[in-house]
Amino acid sequence: MHLPFNVLLSFLAMATPLLQEPDFAQFASGEGPTYANETYHLLDREGTFSQSNAVGFARQELGARSQVTLTAQLQVLEGGDGGSFVFLNTAEFGSRGPAPFLGSWVEPNLSQSFGVGIDVHNPIDEDPFRGHGNYQGLPQREISLHWDGRELVKRVTDTEFRGVWADLEVSMRGVPGGSEVSVRLGESLVFDSYFVAGMAPFESRLAIGASTRAEVATQFDVRNLSVDFGQPAAAPRPALHFPVFNHVLTNNGQTAFEAEVDLPPGSWEFGRVVLTLQIHDAGKDWDEWDRNGVLSIWDDQGGKHSMVPFITSYRTECFWQVDVTAFRPWLSGKTRFEVAAGTSFYKGRGFMMSVDLDFYHGTPQLGGAALAPYLIVPLWEGTANYGSAEKHYGDFFVPKQVEIPLQTRAARVMTFTTGHSQVGEFTPSTRTITFRPTGTDVEGEFTSELWKTDVYLNPNRPQGGTWKYSRAGWAPGDIVHPWWVDVTDYIQPGIGAEVTYVAAPYDFSESPEGERPAAGTVNQASQVVSSYLVLYREPGELVAAPVLRVTGVTGGSSAANAGLQVGDYLSSYGGRKVDSVADLTNAKAAAVEAGLTLAKIVIYRGEQRLDLEMATGSMGVNLSER
Repeated sequence: MHLPFNVLLSFLAMATPLLQEPDFAQFASGEGPTYANETYHLLDREGTFSQSNAVGFARQELGARSQVTLTAQLQVLEGGDGGSFVFLNTAEFGSRGPAPFLGSWVEPNLSQSFGVGIDVHNPIDEDPFRGHGNYQGLPQREISLHWDGRELVKRVTDTEFRGVWADLEVSMRGVPGGSEVSVRLGESLVFDSYFVAGMAPFESRLAIGASTRAEVATQFDVRNLSVDFGQPAAAPRPALHFPVFNHVLTNNGQTAFEAEVDLPPGSWEFGRVVLTLQIHDAGKDWDEWDRNGVLSIWDDQGGKHSMVPFITSYRTECFWQVDVTAFRPWLSGKTRFEVAAGTSFYKGRGFMMSVDLDFYHGTPQLGGAALAPYLIVPLWEGTANYGSAEKHYGDFFVPKQVEIPLQTRAARVMTFTTGHSQVGEFTPSTRTITFRPTGTDVEGEFTSELWKTDVYLNPNRPQGGTWKYSRAGWAPGDIVHPWWVDVTDYIQPGIGAEVTYVAAPYDFSESPEGERPAAGTVNQASQVVSSYLVLYREPGELVAAPVLRVTGVTGGSSAANAGLQVGDYLSSYGGRKVDSVADLTNAKAAAVEAGLTLAKIVIYRGEQRLDLEMATGSMGVNLSER
């Protein structure tokens, strides 16, 4: 329903264009949302249960915008459920009208739309197999990001925002491969340039929604609402898409699959490379347990390396998109991959998995500077067995001597570590990386705790089994997130360096005597480690990558006569850049209209650029746009 006319007139006198023509919607019990005293009250003041209400605003600006920033003040009371701020994709939900129905507005999972969920209901539940997951009784003030029907990530704010008017700022900025999102609520910067893969800028309009549960209620009030839709965004060039594995199913007879994929040359310019990894419902063939999994890659020298380690879920489908741009030096030309999960499975069952790669056009960036990864130096890889406190992990973490070439402008250490066995999995530990240029006293020292406390907020929830418990660097149904250490301030290009990794021994001296594990149990602990030094340089003469790939050539055609081959990429036709079949159709028509019998074309055959001529008109080729 619309606002009452007398309220709307006074309201519009002070409002920005965003606030014109709001539509109020009520989907469940209560009196519905209201507007009074320059404040949107999304929920009944009396705390009615089982509510679902929303306010949808008309489109403010035409077209996609390169950066969108929302500011407001928000007041949410303790209780439950909560609400969300959603940027509705107008292609899906129209340019005006009420917001779509959602039973719970803390989970704004809507097609091709972006939302920020604010959840104040996740009560303590110590049941190891069921319940909400918050067995630790952590604060019920959770902020989540949602894109295209999925929850991506959920975090607890560092500071309290419930019960007071808290400042809220949400910003989305288009970058190669998606958008970077920042969210500040009250005193907490909850997300700082969090990368959302695939979320290119889109035309949107705002909706606000809130809901309560059948047994708890809250209030959700918004004032001083404003959205800056920024400057128009140029349409991104279509990414190059490469399927790697398609619904492969492991079992006790085959625990891993291999594939070779012909990827773009290293000289082609891409701003980001995103890997999509999925675990599908395998029905009766689906293993019940959490197993170590890994997507591996071979380098040019034949070495096999862990690129995306993950843990399978307790029978919950999983969908991950991972920024693997740091592996670009190995992601070029004919590249060999392996996907594996576990070494043996319950009743011979396994996991059905798919893997894809998307190469997004643009200049590679690091910290706001144009820098591209050009060299990966493996440091420590494999399983480190604890052994004993006297010589914990034996000789696994041997110091490494590395070279830093003159062209290096930045360097980062990327380390994946997970702890296993009873002690290794459920006991926190610390690790320290040091970086020291050869022959100097300069040293960078970096320490972190190998412990993950937000397992219960994993978007791939709920699961069977004891999925919710904190663990040493991993979670069932999640990728293993790397520990990044930026050592740029300590590199001296042209001079080598020593890199060390020290894992501290387990210390149970402060544990009650009856709760200390036996030495034999401690000594069985292990860590699975993959650590790399990634070096970056200025992009230099990278080539703007073409899009149209030749997948077939008809014998005797003009394309065949010009020398085109399957696997070539068509970059331009008649002097026009072609990024789609539609672009090519227009370029061909322009050439014919100009009376040309021959058209100059540019193709790429791997690293090689070829300038050719071909007869205008029908080409006789099959083309793939992605």
